[in-house]
Amino acid sequence: MTMRWLWVAFLVAAAAAVPSGYAAAADGEGACPRAGTLGVSRTVEIDTTGGPGFGMEHYKAYDFLQPKEVVLTFDDGPQKYSTEAVLKALGDECVKATFFSIGKMALGYPGIIRDVAKAGHTIGTHTWSHKALGKLKKFDDAKDEIERGFSAVHRAVGGPIAPFFRFPTLVDTQEAVAYLGKRNIAMFSCDIDSIDYKPQTAEHLVKSLMQKLDKRGKGILLMHDIHKTTAKAVPMLLAELKAKGYKIVHMTAKSPVTTVAEYDAAIEKDAKGLPQVGAERPISSIVHTVEGTPAPAEASPAKDSAATTSATAATEAAPPAVPPASPVTAPPASPATTVGAASGETPAPGSATATPAESEPTGLPGEEHPDVAPSQSSEQTAAPSTSAPAPEATKAVTNSSASGTPATTSSVVRTVSEPPAEGNTTPGKSAADGQPAHQNSKSIMERAKETWRLWFGE
Repeated sequence: MTMRWLWVAFLVAAAAAVPSGYAAAADGEGACPRAGTLGVSRTVEIDTTGGPGFGMEHYKAYDFLQPKEVVLTFDDGPQKYSTEAVLKALGDECVKATFFSIGKMALGYPGIIRDVAKAGHTIGTHTWSHKALGKLKKFDDAKDEIERGFSAVHRAVGGPIAPFFRFPTLVDTQEAVAYLGKRNIAMFSCDIDSIDYKPQTAEHLVKSLMQKLDKRGKGILLMHDIHKTTAKAVPMLLAELKAKGYKIVHMTAKSPVTTVAEYDAAIEKDAKGLPQVGAERPISSIVHTVEGTPAPAEASPAKDSAATTSATAATEAAPPAVPPASPVTAPPASPATTVGAASGETPAPGSATATPAESEPTGLPGEEHPDVAPSQSSEQTAAPSTSAPAPEATKAVTNSSASGTPATTSSVVRTVSEPPAEGNTTPGKSAADGQPAHQNSKSIMERAKETWRLWFGE
């Protein structure tokens, strides 16, 4: 009888050990980082105090990239199909990027922009409706475009976003640069423009980008996730980057953006039924089939539509100001806050976004609308340099923020994660499950004996 129970204890212990191993493998399947993918080589945290500028096309103060390092950025989205395809391509290669979203587009496709956030990408803004700020008659109109953009994207995401901003058509103004500096919002130009708005094949787009990148050796790449050609090109581009030994750098923000109360109130008119995060209820908790076959949304709450996502899922959709890095996960930042109070009535936005089809912003770049034109004010706000300074030389370059206060690259950009060296595990812990090594060294028989003692005593 004793031997029978001993064998029972043995089998229980063995069974307990085997499923746990399979469960760990199943949970890790498809997760990033994965062997063989391009992945993220380095994650940097940017201190946006004073409104620093990045991208050697216009702002030459902070060149934080090393040779063969690339930052991927996408403008103008989100857009149905194309943004979704871009997200899949990035996810397949465990790559993180920065999306400069237009406010109207984000409110038009809240489910997609939340998918961008849930995937751990950094989200900045690209104004409310992509108007060229330099062509507006008064700065208040430009301020309105900037602030509505931040409020709308923040509202659509349902959580903190980065204080990162890119000017439409890459044209800034002195007033706008000064304003963003006071708001502690970083400005981004680019190092390499894909010019993907021009009619071309995906193969030609990749070839053109790689030629520019090979010539420069590194850089912040500008693309648009609203174009189907770009979406088709992204997987090919990532394959080329991996084949040629390029490394991906993920930009994150030290702190989330702080939106302004009056603009938060203004864009509510355009939210058109989009519930506040935390207020949603899944369809399965509201609608029940009492006769006939239940709809999939009832049977599987996880398949609820984006507009009726559960409070839990919506909370997860809100990205931290420092999104999860690969392979090291950065700690989440506190949610974005709102400053000021609503003061009277605010002018209504340019147009409503009741449906995604109506959310196409005026001034949205089409095939004939490049994001390439520099302005005179850009030259005035950039440091007088004709070439990218080496990383060690940037300490002598003046910050391109409104304050003009000299700052070093190291004080603005900080590396927060890099891949661990192979075989580098925490002392005293196993690489398999992070448990103390002596616990994993026990034989199955020893575990069976412990189980026996636990159940029946000595």
